[in-house]
Amino acid sequence: MEALRAPVAEGEPTFSSVQVVTQMLSQNSSHNFLKSVGIKQVASTKSSSSNESELREQLTAEATAAVQGEIDDLRKRSEEAEEKLVRTQQELEEYKKITEINNKAIAENNALLKRILSLNGGSSTRALFYDGHFDHVVL
Repeated sequence: MEALRAPVAEGEPTFSSVQVVTQMLSQNSSHNFLKSVGIKQVASTKSSSSNESELREQLTAEATAAVQGEIDDLRKRSEEAEEKLVRTQQELEEYKKITEINNKAIAENNALLKRILSLNGGSSTRALFYDGHFDHVVL
């Protein structure tokens, strides 16, 4: 028992009081007592290191799965954003075409109005014409 409670070198596993008592009881008495109080036998250092490596592998697998899930989610969001960008660019091109058509129609209407006014003679009436820009008006 003293050997179990003695200081251990760095890197060596330390034993808790419960582990020491469990080992001592398992060596000196029957296993029925331990089973009846719900204490399992302490595993050897080989099996505890095996359990530790299994736990590490399990944690690594879970972490990898979580990271892969996040990557998949980000990839999906990125694809959706790119699709939305393409749709927005297409809409912008359509609006540019419509604006160009409207500007041409306004220019034709202005030309038609100028001709009508010039046919009307040299009247002193002033007319305002839209030249395709909202920042100024041609008199």
